[in-house]
Amino acid sequence: MMDFKLDKYAVYAIIVLLVAVFAFNFEKLTGYAVRDSPTQIIITNTLPGGDVLRDRTVARLEVKNSFPNQRIKTYNMDGSFAGYDFNTENCRISGPNSADYNCEADIYVSSYELANNERYYFQALNKKGNPDGGKAVFTFKE
Repeated sequence: MMDFKLDKYAVYAIIVLLVAVFAFNFEKLTGYAVRDSPTQIIITNTLPGGDVLRDRTVARLEVKNSFPNQRIKTYNMDGSFAGYDFNTENCRISGPNSADYNCEADIYVSSYELANNERYYFQALNKKGNPDGGKAVFTFKE
């Protein structure tokens, strides 16, 4: 009878250990770690002839090779944070058996944070908060 109790607790301990290993390595186990394409951001509502965003407009972004709720930040050309950060939304799997998503993001831009005739860029952050992928450069106009 005593051996049965010890075996039962050993099985429970192994199950708890496996669940803990899975929980702490979830991204690696689900395929996010094997993502081979960097995040790409495309501004979809720019004016013809240049990447210009006007004051009091919504910047519409298409974010490829993303993941749900990926953080996007706005930077000055010198790499300093320009005051806007937001998350992706409306994400759809990019293809069958894919770990990547195609998402959208909308951000209201105004002269409150951005200076007239200055160049800025949007860049995505990975899950650890580091810059991930390409930059979507734009000029702000009041």
